[in-house]
Amino acid sequence: MKTFYYVVSTTRRSNPRVRSLARELALSLPKALKVNRGKMSLPALIAYARSLGAKRVLCVGRGLSGNPGSLMFIDSAISNYHPQAFVIKLCGVKLARELGVTPHPPGMILVAASSDALCFGQELAVALDLPLIETLNVRSLEHVCDSVLVVEPLSHLKAKFVLKFLKTSDSSYSGPRLLVEKYKVIKYGTFRGSIVNKGF
Repeated sequence: MKTFYYVVSTTRRSNPRVRSLARELALSLPKALKVNRGKMSLPALIAYARSLGAKRVLCVGRGLSGNPGSLMFIDSAISNYHPQAFVIKLCGVKLARELGVTPHPPGMILVAASSDALCFGQELAVALDLPLIETLNVRSLEHVCDSVLVVEPLSHLKAKFVLKFLKTSDSSYSGPRLLVEKYKVIKYGTFRGSIVNKGF
């Protein structure tokens, strides 16, 4: 039986663009499985991830304009069902196909962040259970991994960070590009149901 580390799905009120991002994220991470949410509750989704041996659940939510508006990371390895979630509010998404890229699952990936994006990079690395390195020199990591999730700060009115999946061989895109407005750790009881329009 094939083993998975990540289960990637959507919130129940999704649309084609949200589902496309979920599919591309599953192809941009190692040992990830895209699961159609349907009417499955969040506890049922986490239980399903556990049954597959997956350690993390990643849910893509819809924003106000219909574009992907949030990412929620849950540690499905927690034994009791009172997990916390790391939630990212998005304010812009460029799908891999819009970047002219077809994602392929990497053998190994890590999070790379600049010094002024290190706090967010650390939270993201913990949420994905990935190593973190403080550098933006993607090519220097070619001997370590084949893909990197880069975290860069932005001086933008709304977007505070950009997330980019890049190949270490030539620093080209290997997955989608995401603009992050803000992020937060939220206890389960505060995000029952849809998290899309909560605004944190």
